[in-house]
Amino acid sequence: MQNKINLLKESYGDLSEPELQKLSDLFKRVFKKNFTPQFIEWFYKKNPDGKALTYNAAFKDKIIGHYALVPINLCIHGQKQKSAISVFTAIDREFRGMHLFNKLAKKTYRLAKDEGFKYIIGVSNDISTKLFIRYFKFKFISKLDIKFGFGEIKKKNFEKKFNVIRSEESFKWRLANPRFNYKIVKKNDKLHVYNNYYKLFNLKMSEFKIDEYKSFGNVQLNKLNFNPFNLWIGLGDYDWKNSFYFNFPEFLKPAPLNFIIKNVTNEDEQIELEKKDIDFQLIDFDIF
Repeated sequence: MQNKINLLKESYGDLSEPELQKLSDLFKRVFKKNFTPQFIEWFYKKNPDGKALTYNAAFKDKIIGHYALVPINLCIHGQKQKSAISVFTAIDREFRGMHLFNKLAKKTYRLAKDEGFKYIIGVSNDISTKLFIRYFKFKFISKLDIKFGFGEIKKKNFEKKFNVIRSEESFKWRLANPRFNYKIVKKNDKLHVYNNYYKLFNLKMSEFKIDEYKSFGNVQLNKLNFNPFNLWIGLGDYDWKNSFYFNFPEFLKPAPLNFIIKNVTNEDEQIELEKKDIDFQLIDFDIF
């Protein structure tokens, strides 16, 4: 069977409608979730920072393996870096054990390097993290913080050495995710973005100063539901001790979320980043 599997290059998300449908079908089989062709088209083809870099594996008339990187701009040590974030990894159950993920990832990283991308970041579970480190020379930085509570989350004064750069076009694209509706809430000089996906919590996606994205001063602002509790996931130098936020109970947490990074142009680079250096919010890495 293995010699009949074709590895298909799909550079920059140039997927046809039939291919989008086949990918949607694969995601349903692997993730048991309905990622529609419309969602995949939004995620892979409409991102103003660039179309997705993807490789597929096909058997007969089905896509049975897939890996993708979505372009994202990073600021690392004060310099803008053309980068990408590792997103969907999907291998059909009956085709596992054939090292397809290894082959697809290597081809995708080679493509990213050829196209001038420098860094690849990802958020992975413990098992995937070991694979990324062992086979692809990613560096593990930290587990993400998962906090719940209420009130303002105060940042300490610190110089960011890592953050995601979003233009207004990129931010608007991100909020146009067809799977979810977001609420933008104004508090003092900041706008806060929430998703009400979880009924018990307001899922906090991001916060930013109004003057960073001036056009958002004219958007329709929302009020949160009568629910004081927020769920926050990410990395940042926050003053948790003097806030009303607490560690999320271990037995309720999803699989451990690990922040990893790789220099695709120089795999031997010693990346000088620590947890306290990073500003990384849920809107930067998850498709919620």
